[in-house]
This record gives sequence, structure tokens and C-alpha cells, in this order.
Amino acid sequence: MGEYQNFLVKADTERLLEVLQNIIENAIKYGSGKKIGISISKEEDCVLITVENTGEVLPAEELPHLFDSFYRGSNAGSQEGSGLGLYICRKLMHKMNGDVFLKQEENLFSVTVVVGMAN
Repeated sequence: MGEYQNFLVKADTERLLEVLQNIIENAIKYGSGKKIGISISKEEDCVLITVENTGEVLPAEELPHLFDSFYRGSNAGSQEGSGLGLYICRKLMHKMNGDVFLKQEENLFSVTVVVGMAN
């Protein structure tokens, strides 16, 4: 866990926890287990919560589909799942006027949740 400050955000607490739990579970389930990191930062009027993990690199053409309903990446293997986790995360964040983004660099995969700050 990286250094962080306390921020007051505009979000449904239970739904935000659901989103973060899903993303952390994915990092555990599909990552290599060597590294899982969580960082929190501020950008303009938003809080960025990033979960990153090491693991198998996905083909670039798969990345845009990871938020599609029932889509499972090629790294899913025999892991149980429905392919709805990230789809639901993005839907919930949009309902809270936030978003979720993915990024992959070499063997590091990161998911960033964008949450609006309270005024």
C-alpha cells in the first residue's frame, strides 16, 4: 500500500467497496502473486485508486473487451468466473459519476478507479 491522504469522495460507500473488492480479487485471481499494490492519488477534483499486479500479459486486442459483459480474458484459464466483474464495476462507477480504466505495461497490469471528490 502506497502513501495516501484522506479524501472525502462522492460515492455510494457500499458500491465503491464492491468495485474495489472485485478489482482486488481479480488481481489476486489472475495475477502472478508476486506483487499487488494499491495507490491513492488526487488529480484535479477526483481521487484515483489504482490496483496493480504482476502477471501474464494479455494481447493488446483483448484490453478493450475486458469491460464487456461475459467477456473473459485469455489469462482466465481454469479460474471460475462469469466475465461480469469489470463490466459491473464500470456500470457502478458510471452511476456514481466516476469511471474505471485499465493499463498494461510489460508484466504490470493496473486498474484505476476514478471517484469524484466531495466539495
